[in-house]
Amino acid sequence: MQRPLFYLYLSLLVFVQAVLGSRHISRLTTYHEIRADNSTNAAEVSLWWQHSRLVENIKSAMLASIRTRCVLSLRKVSVIVRYLYHCSWEQGTASQAVLETDNPEYSVFGKSPFQDHRNAPTSTLQLALSAVQTPDGRLSQQINDAEDAAALDGASAGSTVLLGSFTRNPRGSQYWESAADKELAYVLSVNRTSNGAISQRADGRQYWADGVFMGPPFLAYYGALHNNQSLLQLAYDNCRLYREALLIDGPTGPLWAHIYDDDTKSWIDEGIWATGLGWASLGMIRVAVTIRKSAFTSNMTEQVNDLVAWTKEILDGAFLGLRTDNLMPDYITGGPSFADSSSSSALASVAYRGAKFFPETFGCNYTRKAAEIREAVICGVDSMGVLSPVVDPLSWNATGVLSTEGQAFALMMFAAWKDWLCL
Repeated sequence: MQRPLFYLYLSLLVFVQAVLGSRHISRLTTYHEIRADNSTNAAEVSLWWQHSRLVENIKSAMLASIRTRCVLSLRKVSVIVRYLYHCSWEQGTASQAVLETDNPEYSVFGKSPFQDHRNAPTSTLQLALSAVQTPDGRLSQQINDAEDAAALDGASAGSTVLLGSFTRNPRGSQYWESAADKELAYVLSVNRTSNGAISQRADGRQYWADGVFMGPPFLAYYGALHNNQSLLQLAYDNCRLYREALLIDGPTGPLWAHIYDDDTKSWIDEGIWATGLGWASLGMIRVAVTIRKSAFTSNMTEQVNDLVAWTKEILDGAFLGLRTDNLMPDYITGGPSFADSSSSSALASVAYRGAKFFPETFGCNYTRKAAEIREAVICGVDSMGVLSPVVDPLSWNATGVLSTEGQAFALMMFAAWKDWLCL
């Protein structure tokens, strides 16, 4: 008597496990699970098309929030005017979000990110072009008159500036290469902390969780593009060193505090700020994928494994801290707990990227949680594409009105979701 299809499948599964090892098919355990996964994916695809109309509004709201010049000092800006103030990290974050949305083939998450695909990433290069460079080499800093003394924020635009060096555009490769080289030279000249990390600040030695998104991904991108393993290692090392300095025991597990001053050996912000967790995990997943896409992937397996484990550590603790409305609190500990769509979007995007590139670590429990967060975020997007509620990027204890980084994180979430669905 012929075996039922179910038992034939189980026999085949045992054989494949014996040949390839269980880790390659850890998510495929039963015939019924496969059918359930297919049903879930079909529903997710339907939801993607239903919600995709929001993407352009979210993007246009983000671009409208960017101001290319402001002569006021941050210390003098009132609460009302502050929403019009553009900061250097916003330029780089926005350009990364636009790239993932408009030309994902050039993103580090694309199949072949370091080659010319014969279609110019115009919308991204337009943002990169406006990342005005100061004489010391920092990108986007001229927007602020360089008054915020950030050492790494400008590097967040470095990857998209470097993108212009090998894609078709009227400026030519040397223009972009020169700007990226100056930014790299500046980053390498910045003060080092006591453990050897590149300081987030130019006016002292500080660790900010935010800095892991700003500096290391640029170092990794430059290293991958120029076959420079030392820069890839430096990107990894800075993720490691920042984690060593900022990791604390939180109520939901080990998580990163926000800011530590290495000069005074004291905390500036020991709170577990959800947006800081978003910045750190976004930076580490980018570095991990960039190393994997580089020519040195076989030599840096341990580094990739570490970055993936540290990213998982953040997601595990962060997701345990979710509010009942499926949004992250502004602070898990050490600050207010109002709902924040900004950090929620960032962490959901990381879960999708992890599931796409490292499914053996980030299984369906992560994408299910990302989906819950995603739907909660979407519920707060108004007809103009503006996310709400969001934390004020310049006042971490207060709610904001229009957050450039929050809008960018939402675009990253949509792009990561789409990529996970292979659309």
